[in-house]
Amino acid sequence: MPTKLPFVFSPRGYVYQSGLDCIRLAAKSGQNSLQEAISFKQEQLKQYEADSVFVGERDEDGYVLWEQNDILNLDIERLQEALLELRRAFALTAYHYWETSVYQWFHQENPETQSINLGNYRNPAKTLKYLGNKDTSLQNIPDKNLCMVSHISNVIKHTSDNSKEYLSKNMPIELVGIIKNTPKIYGNRPQVYLEERHLN
Repeated sequence: MPTKLPFVFSPRGYVYQSGLDCIRLAAKSGQNSLQEAISFKQEQLKQYEADSVFVGERDEDGYVLWEQNDILNLDIERLQEALLELRRAFALTAYHYWETSVYQWFHQENPETQSINLGNYRNPAKTLKYLGNKDTSLQNIPDKNLCMVSHISNVIKHTSDNSKEYLSKNMPIELVGIIKNTPKIYGNRPQVYLEERHLN
């Protein structure tokens, strides 16, 4: 007769995973809506350019003040920016959710302890290791790449040069190329550019 291994169910782990699934669902829904809006505007632009009928305004000398294709291009750019910001927000929210979960678990185990600031990534990770001794389902968290997400969050929030430097030396192959400097827009500060495939 085969040996049955004990099944360890962690309510904390279940709540954490389902919360993360909700964040993923929100990101996916938001992305889908924005991508639909972008496609709609692109189709309008294509149709306008195919029709060759001027829609816009000219001054008394006949110079074009604005034209419909310019407005549509602006709309598309703003929607693409919103899509990028949504992906950045997903990375920040997913990381922040991990941090706040560690705080919650710490205070559940130490209800008499006053509210404390666990600080940057290292201290919550250490705290989680300590908590893993009490709840075995937490021992495999954090994933080794969560440190990368911490640094990505620092670049998104603070345009941190230290985190940019760390990532330049330790970036996983799946995320190579996400940090760029765009002098015209951000004054040469590092920015994170995430695509849908990066979110997992």
